[in-house]
Amino acid sequence: MMSTYVEQSEVVADKTRRVVGRVAYISAGLWIVRLLAFFVPALRDASPSGAPLLSEVFCVLGIATHMTLLPVVDALPGPRWGKAAGYSWIAIDMATEIMQLNGVPHATYIALKYGGHISAAVWFATASWRQKGAMRVVGLLLAAVLGGYSFVAPFDPTHFIGLLPSLVLIPTWIILAGRKIARERRAKADVAVE
Repeated sequence: MMSTYVEQSEVVADKTRRVVGRVAYISAGLWIVRLLAFFVPALRDASPSGAPLLSEVFCVLGIATHMTLLPVVDALPGPRWGKAAGYSWIAIDMATEIMQLNGVPHATYIALKYGGHISAAVWFATASWRQKGAMRVVGLLLAAVLGGYSFVAPFDPTHFIGLLPSLVLIPTWIILAGRKIARERRAKADVAVE
């Protein structure tokens, strides 16, 4: 009886890893679209009063990019406090998307967003630290960029240039995370066959 339960839970875990790996790739695609949209002034600067539909689309895209990371935070190994930082960042960034949609002044929601980037930096660093190769390097560099920029943002008259490396680092890291999750699934399946 116990053996059957263990086998069933392993099957469920395998399916979950497969789904999470795919969600990570979807998330990376959404992040690429979202980050490229920052270069389209009509989208980036859309306001609820001036362009309500564009503003809504940009907000929904921002929320979708973050929500698709929830299962990735859960699936990657790391300390509980590191995962809590990841969940906090996601919640804060989604809140700032809604703040922007509701016409909250830029200085208010962007300061909160940059504070949330500190939590993002903690999660990227803790989720990357135990990894090997590219995922570790990209994750630690991403943590340094996001966390570091939060402290220099008030002195950056462009309000964006310092975050340009994240345009490449975020989706790259998420793709690497999806690949890691998929490899774990395959490794566990290989062990089960033996």
